[in-house]
Amino acid sequence: MKDRIKVFLYNKTTKEIDMSDFKTIPDDMFADRRDVVRVELPEGVEVIGNNSFENCSRLEEVIFPQSLKKIGNEAFIDCVNLVKAVYGDQVEVAPNAFQGCDRLQQ
Repeated sequence: MKDRIKVFLYNKTTKEIDMSDFKTIPDDMFADRRDVVRVELPEGVEVIGNNSFENCSRLEEVIFPQSLKKIGNEAFIDCVNLVKAVYGDQVEVAPNAFQGCDRLQQ
């Protein structure tokens, strides 16, 4: 289904979160979730809030929508296993959004 965030967890399960009522991933929404491995954000999401995915130590990949406009401060800070996060050229990215993501391939 579209309009849902798909979250793939370490234990091989998938959760879906309805996104039809908002365009922003709220600050700290997934912070400190050590079971999140992959996230697919649906079209319509425009902003990833501050510290939204902070310290998600098992997060490896994020699929961003074309509608994305901004990635906030420390949004993915210390996601030490993050390898893939591809977003458009027009996205405003805070300078510290991916701090501590040493494995990230841009």
